Amino acid sequence: MTARTSSSRRRRQSNQNLLGFGLLSVAIVLASFLFTRTGEDQVQAEIVTAHPVVGQFDTVKVPVPVSPVSAGTTLKEVKFRLIEFPRHQVPEGSLFQIEPYLSSMAIAPLPANLPIFLKNLSVNPSASNPVIERIPEGMRAITVRVDATGAVEGWASSGAIVDVLLVTGEGTSVVAEKVRILSAARSVNPIQNTSSKSVPSTVTLLVSQDQALAISTAIPMGKISFALRSLGDEGRWSERRFRKEQLRGGPQLSKRDRIQGYVRIEGKTPKRFALSGDRWIPTEVEPQRLLEPEESPENEDVK
Repeated sequence: MTARTSSSRRRRQSNQNLLGFGLLSVAIVLASFLFTRTGEDQVQAEIVTAHPVVGQFDTVKVPVPVSPVSAGTTLKEVKFRLIEFPRHQVPEGSLFQIEPYLSSMAIAPLPANLPIFLKNLSVNPSASNPVIERIPEGMRAITVRVDATGAVEGWASSGAIVDVLLVTGEGTSVVAEKVRILSAARSVNPIQNTSSKSVPSTVTLLVSQDQALAISTAIPMGKISFALRSLGDEGRWSERRFRKEQLRGGPQLSKRDRIQGYVRIEGKTPKRFALSGDRWIPTEVEPQRLLEPEESPENEDVK
């Protein structure tokens, strides 16, 4: 009886142990599954990254000069390279292809590393120099000889505005006002180096037809000189003529004086006198040369 009870107790204990091991195994499996799921979620959370969105501009290749180009240079003589620019930053009128314009000429200085504008090129194959492209319809270009004083020490260069003066033994007269210089010594480039000592011997002027006739008439009469203006000066000369008598401090005739008579006394040293009001004023020129043409009266010479 005792033996049977002992055997039954051992079987019951063995069953309990097996049940415990089974429950422990199930718990281990569940714990492993839960741990694995949690680890996967953590790993996935760590590898998620945000990619920033960067704006991209549409770029275009533009031909630009490698070095500065002087006006009058043919484009086939210029070295170019391609530089990428954002399309929206390329100025309107820029050239994207240079090959069709290699025979053209620069009529204005072209800076390095910047796009070229069509308006700065001479596309007319008949144009032989950049000066022609700068002459508006109805205007003319004439050339005069100058020296260091006449050219204002060389500052009267391309682009400058000058008044043209005629200097003779009788005095100085204003021949033409507000005249633009197209080129100096065949250069259409403005002065860039302030230390330059180059003084042109010839200057080409852009003038009206009347100014062209006046300057051409004045050239054989004496020396042509320039008076340099500031670019914004639109004023006129208060007196357009200055006579040498005015330097001597003697009686002077002004444009407001009216000449009533004129006398010339012949001899070894001829003398001339002009009658103004009640005064006989010594003069070395005839009255019509002292006054403006519209103010010159009819005079007769008395010997």
